[in-house]
Amino acid sequence: MKHKKYKLLVLESLALSSILFTNSLTINHRSIVSYNTYNEGNTTNLVLNKILSDNELKQEIPHMFNYASNGNYYDISSYEIKNNKDYITEGLYSGEDEDGVSYYFRGNVDNIIEFGAYDEDYYVYGGGQYYFQSLESCQEYSQYCNENLKIKLASQGDKMYWNIIRVNGDGSLRLIYLGPGLNNSDIYPMSFDEETTPGVIGSISYNLERNNPKYTGYTYDNGTDSFIKKEVDTWYNNTLGKNNDYDQYVILGRFCSDSSGYNYNEYGNFNFAGFDRLGQAGFAFIKDNAPTLKCPVTTESYGGSYRLKAGLITADEMVLAGENLNVSANTYLTAYNNNYNFFTMTPSSFYDSGTEIFISYKGILGGRLAINGIRPVINIKTDGMTLVGEGTSDNPYYLEEAKTNNYEGVITIEEGSNSDIPPAFQEDVPLDIDITWTSDDESISKIEDNKILGLKEGQTIIRGVSSDGLTNYIIRVTVIKNPVTMSNIYLVMGITLILGLATITYGVYRRKSENV
Repeated sequence: MKHKKYKLLVLESLALSSILFTNSLTINHRSIVSYNTYNEGNTTNLVLNKILSDNELKQEIPHMFNYASNGNYYDISSYEIKNNKDYITEGLYSGEDEDGVSYYFRGNVDNIIEFGAYDEDYYVYGGGQYYFQSLESCQEYSQYCNENLKIKLASQGDKMYWNIIRVNGDGSLRLIYLGPGLNNSDIYPMSFDEETTPGVIGSISYNLERNNPKYTGYTYDNGTDSFIKKEVDTWYNNTLGKNNDYDQYVILGRFCSDSSGYNYNEYGNFNFAGFDRLGQAGFAFIKDNAPTLKCPVTTESYGGSYRLKAGLITADEMVLAGENLNVSANTYLTAYNNNYNFFTMTPSSFYDSGTEIFISYKGILGGRLAINGIRPVINIKTDGMTLVGEGTSDNPYYLEEAKTNNYEGVITIEEGSNSDIPPAFQEDVPLDIDITWTSDDESISKIEDNKILGLKEGQTIIRGVSSDGLTNYIIRVTVIKNPVTMSNIYLVMGITLILGLATITYGVYRRKSENV
C-alpha cells in the first residue's frame, strides 16, 4: 500500500509539472505600442501618382514615331497617305529630359486641366490676318491699328483650360493653352475667319522679317526677342503674371528653340536639325524619326535653351503627342483646335523665300512661312499639391493643396510573437487594405496579413503609404528576446531534475520494499 501511495504522489507531481509547463508555453506575448503624428515633408509627387493611376503607362515600340498616333504615315514611293493599324498608339509614355524621367501624353487622351482665370475682359488688336496682344505692338506692325480694331479674347471671370503635355523630369507639369472654355462654342468670343479658335491668343507671323536664318530663333542677335516671344510675354504678363495666386505656381521652365545642326544644300538653302529628326518621311524613312525632350546644343545667334515663364511647344513634343509630317492625326492638340494652325518653337528650314518654323496645320506637322496662331505653354510646380478630377471636358483636372496625414508608431514586440496593426491616431483615418507596407529589414520585422511580426532581436522601420499617397505611416519596431522562452528553459530543467529525483527516490523505495 505504501508503494502504491508513493507512486500516486509521484504521478500527481508529474501531472502538476506538466500543467505548469504547458501554461508557461501559452503565456500571451506582450507588445508595447505608442503612436504620434510627425511633420516630416512628403516627398511623394501626388500629381504624378494621380496621373499614373489614371493612365496605364505604355512602352514605346520600335519605329512608332514614323507614324501619327492614329497609324497614318506618308508613303513617298506612292505619294499617298496610308495607315498601319499596328502603329495606333495612344496613352501615357515616358522618356528622359534634362531633369530625369518625363511622362508624356500621346493621342486623343483625357488630359485637360483648369488653371487660372481672366481678371478682366481681354482684347487683342488688329484686323484682317493679324491680331496682337497690345495696341502698341499692333501699331508697330501697321499705322492703321487703332482702339476700334479690337476683338474680345476672353471675358472677365473666364477660366483658363489647358492640355497637359507631360510631367517634367523635375516633377512640374507642362501645359499648353486650350482656351477660356470647353463645351460651349459660344464661350469662345474670339474669332478668325468666322471660325471659333479656342486656345489661340493671337494670329501673327513668327517674325515680321524672314529674310535671314536668324529670324527662326525665339531670340537672336545676343538676346533680341522675336516678335512672337514679345506677344507671348505680353499675354502672360497681362493675365497670369499679374495675379500672384497663379503666378506663384508658374516656374521658370525649360524651353528650346533648337537651331543646331543645319546643313546647306546645293541651292544655298538649309534644314535645321529638327527637320532631320522629325522629317524622315521625305526620305522614305531611311532612318527613324527621333523626337527628343532634351534641347540640343544651340548657337547664340539662332534661338537657344531658355528658362521662361511662358513659351511655345516644340516640334519634338508635337511628334511625341502624335502628330507627323504631312499626315493628319487625332491628338489632344487638335481635339478642340483642329480649325486653326499654331506655331511651335522649332525652326524647320530656310529658303530664298524666307524662314520656316514647324507648325501644327490642323493636326498635321508642317513648316510654313505664313501667319499662324499662338498657343502659350507654361510649367507649373506640383510641390505639396494633389490633382483632382478626371481630365475630361466634363470633369477636368484641377490642382489643390494636398492635405496629407503623417503618422509615426513605436512598438516593442517579443521575438516570435505578432501584433495587430493598431488603429491610427484619428478615427477618421483608419488603416485599410490600400496601405502598401515595406520594411527596412524584413529579417527583423515585417507585416503579413495585417500583423506585425517579431522575427528576431533588433530594430527596424516599417513604412506604409496609402494608395492615394495622402496618408503615410512610419512604425519603428524593436524586437526583444522573449522572456517566456528563457523561463521555459528553466522550467524544463526543473522538471527534468524533479523527474530525475523522483525516479531515483522511487527506485530506492521499491528496492527497500522488495527486501521487506
